[in-house]
Amino acid sequence: MGFCNNRINTVFDIFWRNNYDLIGPAATEGTGGQIIEYGNFAAMKSRGQELSIQTENIKHKNFGWTSNFIYSHVTTTVTKLDGDVATMDLLAGNGGSGFTKEGYPSRAIFSIPYVGLDENGIPQFRNEKGQITSTDLDFQSRNNSYLIYEGPSDPTITGSLGNELRWKNWRLNIFVTYSFGNVVRLDPVYSAVYNDLTSMTKDFMNRWMQPGDEKKTDIPGILSYRQYQNDTQLALGYNAYNYTHNRIAKGDFIRMKDISLVYDFPKKWFASTSINHISLKLQATNLFLIYADKKLNGQDPEFINAGGVASPLSKQYTLTLKFGL
Repeated sequence: MGFCNNRINTVFDIFWRNNYDLIGPAATEGTGGQIIEYGNFAAMKSRGQELSIQTENIKHKNFGWTSNFIYSHVTTTVTKLDGDVATMDLLAGNGGSGFTKEGYPSRAIFSIPYVGLDENGIPQFRNEKGQITSTDLDFQSRNNSYLIYEGPSDPTITGSLGNELRWKNWRLNIFVTYSFGNVVRLDPVYSAVYNDLTSMTKDFMNRWMQPGDEKKTDIPGILSYRQYQNDTQLALGYNAYNYTHNRIAKGDFIRMKDISLVYDFPKKWFASTSINHISLKLQATNLFLIYADKKLNGQDPEFINAGGVASPLSKQYTLTLKFGL
């Protein structure tokens, strides 16, 4: 729809989609040589709406201001998934970006129930048997109904806001993106063993250090060499701590995605040549987060460390000279 001589334009989309025969993993007896096999084991439904608004706020010969706003809302639910899923898949599947379980979003994040530190600063959990333990944890168990559902790893609300200001031959573009409705697993920084090359976050300053600290902190203490040698199974407990509710943050953010300044050179400067257009553009991308959960502590909410060589979004500065013939 367009209003005011098309100075206001809107587009609204809505969709329902039922997906079937989707490819998914299923546990088998392994008679074919593989325990996990992929096939058409899954079905999913998805729903979404998107609103786009473009406005020409000011329109003069030497000055103009145009805005673009996009709002998108999408949800998914897995309605069928043959076969059981291992606990570790739900905790750390797809590089920590979420895994699939029937009745939940296509990529959901789950956590181990955490019940606090013991008198030695060692984390304790409730396992699949309902018992409180630090070491009796089976990450390969397919009895994972005890896990806590945290939320989808994919945002349910995304969009952007762009503004272009034009003054004579100058154009300034400011582009902001936003995302809401998902959760993020914090980086797995806790371990039963550390060395001189370990890079620790400032959270370790608030760790358990002496009896009684378990009443005022949830951050595990650092094991001594003797403690670890006496019970190497504590490695399971410290690894499990990385997958508790304590290590979950909101994925909501508002990002200053892009700022660019363009100068279009007057055409009279090159009227006698075959050039019909010259512009100079200075652009900055991924400058900073306007808003994000403080619990992220500097971790990029859009970054998923899926293994191998991976790095968060970096700031980029570009200078471009463009010719048109």
